[in-house]
Amino acid sequence: MKNRNIIGIILIVLFSASTLIWVFNNYLTSQKKQKDEKIIDLYLGELSGLINKNKNLVLTASVLLAKDESIKKCLKTDNQNSCFKYLIKSKQGLLNTQIFDNLKIHVHDKDLKSFFRLWDPKKERDSLKSFRYSLSIVKEEKRSISCIEIGRYSMLIRGITPVFDEDKYIGSIEAITNFDSIIKHFRQQNISLYILMKNKYKNIASKIDFNNEQKLKNYILLNQTNKNISFLYDLKLDGTNYEKKGSFYLVSTPIYDIRKTIIGYYVLKLYL
Repeated sequence: MKNRNIIGIILIVLFSASTLIWVFNNYLTSQKKQKDEKIIDLYLGELSGLINKNKNLVLTASVLLAKDESIKKCLKTDNQNSCFKYLIKSKQGLLNTQIFDNLKIHVHDKDLKSFFRLWDPKKERDSLKSFRYSLSIVKEEKRSISCIEIGRYSMLIRGITPVFDEDKYIGSIEAITNFDSIIKHFRQQNISLYILMKNKYKNIASKIDFNNEQKLKNYILLNQTNKNISFLYDLKLDGTNYEKKGSFYLVSTPIYDIRKTIIGYYVLKLYL
């Protein structure tokens, strides 16, 4: 009888100990998860802040460029050749501020056609009306805007300002930057940032020759990288989310264009 009681007590102790260990492990797991989620939120906030900072920078640049009388003269006289030297001078002035690592300038005419891409000597006058929704807004509302939008030369951060001859709208000017400075910022913290564009917009970005490594199942990776990116191929992207992959997290959040349409995703790879 005594042996049975002892066995019973031992079983109760073992069960209680196992329960306590299980509860404690669950508590630790829950605490770790909450801590990780707070850190993930901080990084998402940091990403959002950097995107907004770059939007404000290109917006300010476009406002300054739109006031340049030489650029106004180019549009008024429809003279592309004279535009080049004025834009080069204006761009250099902006780069001398050391605010921009990368800056492109694009001038559009009043009919929403490309008037002059400073980086493209071909001087194509291609229509942008069917896919550059931001330009239509600038023309209709006569105001400056900043956004992320897909154009002939990829998905980029853009600031656009209308150009006026007195009160007459004669076109618009755009300051453009890419995501390189933001990618570099996170790299310094041992965090990888990947910029994904939805595959269905690839035809719009017709001037970019994406290599096979950049072509994922449903997305185009805009980063040029020689690192292993196999974890991106089966990543489920649906709103802002995170997924643990072995020793690291993949944190994703949508990229919206001026119409609030999801055109891609930011993906952060971080170790916590």
